[in-house]
Amino acid sequence: MENKFIKQLLEYCAILENDKLTEVGDCISLRAKGGIYITDATKAMKDMTADDVKFITEGANEIEKLHFAIYNAKEDINAIIMNHATYCVGVAKKCKKLYAVLDDMAQIVGRTAKVAASYDEDVVVNTLKGRDACLIKNGGVIATGRTLDEAHTGSLVLEKGAKAYVEATILGNAVKIGVIDAFIMRTVYKLKYSKKDQSAKLAEMEE
Repeated sequence: MENKFIKQLLEYCAILENDKLTEVGDCISLRAKGGIYITDATKAMKDMTADDVKFITEGANEIEKLHFAIYNAKEDINAIIMNHATYCVGVAKKCKKLYAVLDDMAQIVGRTAKVAASYDEDVVVNTLKGRDACLIKNGGVIATGRTLDEAHTGSLVLEKGAKAYVEATILGNAVKIGVIDAFIMRTVYKLKYSKKDQSAKLAEMEE
């Protein structure tokens, strides 16, 4: 079981590096029985090895404590990705919310992704209420999911949504997806399109 968790984490370290969505200081984790597996935030994702992934039952530093706080607050998630992406970082510096102007952001993330004022546990947990991802002012992105695949998709969609929002704002007023439309898209995604897929990935992870 341990090797499977570590293998998954290393796979997604490589994926994030390939996506150019990460820098030193980022980390990812997976919930496991009795604790979590988490990567070393002091190392670049491209240099991560199995020795840089550890199993912990409590947080020893600010980042580890934040991961535990998120897992404790969101019992339905099993994976967390903390990363930096160019457009998300830019939006987080200037805005209080990132509004969805693309359907896939409304479906996977929601109508908005809020910007937390800091990495403080209480602030982040409160910002994530009712959402699976958020931005951090003067920081990066926190994306959660039932699986690493879902958390990674959230990271990708946030950066895509941030890029579209910035470009639309430069050209004129960004057309935001309405509250009702976003709610319907998000509900259909959660209850229909993603349910079977994520259940299958969870089963693979638990084998």
